[in-house]
Amino acid sequence: MEISKEELGLMGEGSVCQQFFLSIINTQKDLIVLMHNHVPILFNKAFLDFANVDSAKGFLREFGSLQNRFIPHDIYFHAGKVQDTDEWTTSLIELPENDRIVSMLNYRIEPYAFSVIVSTPIQEYTILTFSDISQDLIKRVMIENDTSIDKESGAYEKNYFIHTLKSFRDAAIFNKKFVAITIIKFIDSEPDSKKNLNNFASQIKSNVRQSDMLVRWGEKSFLLASLIDTPENVHHIANKLRQKLLYTIRLGTSVQKDKEQIEQLIMDAEKNLKESSGI
Repeated sequence: MEISKEELGLMGEGSVCQQFFLSIINTQKDLIVLMHNHVPILFNKAFLDFANVDSAKGFLREFGSLQNRFIPHDIYFHAGKVQDTDEWTTSLIELPENDRIVSMLNYRIEPYAFSVIVSTPIQEYTILTFSDISQDLIKRVMIENDTSIDKESGAYEKNYFIHTLKSFRDAAIFNKKFVAITIIKFIDSEPDSKKNLNNFASQIKSNVRQSDMLVRWGEKSFLLASLIDTPENVHHIANKLRQKLLYTIRLGTSVQKDKEQIEQLIMDAEKNLKESSGI
């Protein structure tokens, strides 16, 4: 599709078309960039916040070319995989959709992974939409590496849960729920009973919801992460476990207040567990 010089001018800085386009893309949580001849000319608010800049000019002045912000790792698309860096969006377009994944650091130097949707509505113009898949990628990599499940108990691995905390907290915010953490200490008279440990984990899973996450937390302790409607529900969970489990247990619980970080909830639950143990 050909476009005239007059039409090109419609996207000029401060133009009505530019303001209309910005009003649309600024409502999106994905990072969106309008490119002209492989050079960014417009970022939506989400991208500006991500990079902590105020405009495309500010971004180019601060960081240089957009593709140079892509982390050079083999599992991602980056400038090192492009033959002609001046036309890098062409190389991105030619990739299969599943391989259009890049990683960038935000202004806090925190790494994120994004899938990239590429649209070329007009000749010489490209729209790039970066969708955050950081948590999904972590889950996929860990599952592919068979590191998500603890072999002895059948519960989730501690490292897997720690890497996916953000997803669990985001799910609570999205569903307008509270995160409840219950630390369950398994009191076993036998010094080395793997069978009892597996049975214990199975009993817990059969008495909680499928959406709850049971995590092997220590040698004989588990963490149960739940999304609940009211803070009082954490006591119902604890009481049910005390009644249903055929093992001696000690519990430590905590529940979110004002969207607290899950790391803080875990520390509170562990403290409550120690207090219940008289330690």
